[in-house]
Amino acid sequence: MDVEDENLPRRRTWYVLHVKPRTEKKVDDFLSCLRVFHYLPLVRKVSKVQRRRVVRHLPVFPGYVFARLFPEERFRVLETKQVVRTIEVDNPRRMIHQLRQVEHASRLSTDMRVVETFEPGERVKVVSGPLRGLEGQVQRKGGAATLILTVDILGRALEAAVSPTDLQKL
Repeated sequence: MDVEDENLPRRRTWYVLHVKPRTEKKVDDFLSCLRVFHYLPLVRKVSKVQRRRVVRHLPVFPGYVFARLFPEERFRVLETKQVVRTIEVDNPRRMIHQLRQVEHASRLSTDMRVVETFEPGERVKVVSGPLRGLEGQVQRKGGAATLILTVDILGRALEAAVSPTDLQKL
């Protein structure tokens, strides 16, 4: 190693951690113990179990956790055997912007579900209503419209119900 290499500033890199099924919260806890910045988007789901109402917080993107890691932290995470692989994020600003939109929508909309990405549709901005300010693609199902918020790095998107009168073309 050169002396110059030792003087280079160390920077954390954004990764999408692809985790084993149903281990997202365990990985989230492990990352908290490491004291690294990470994000596990959750959505509130209400269901009935034996005539009782149960509230659960489930991962928005099952199988994925977002983290900003140094190389040695990445190796420690991979050693847990709960992380299948790491995907380096090429455009962190774009991903962060998309995740902020997902966070905002998940706080305001109870009717959200993960959908696969689809052929590019009309790009729109929500100009009124509870999702005002969000941008995405519009998809029509019968007479109803839904807004698709994409997270490119995962090849996934979220779908939220929206009134066509609340939308404006970009």
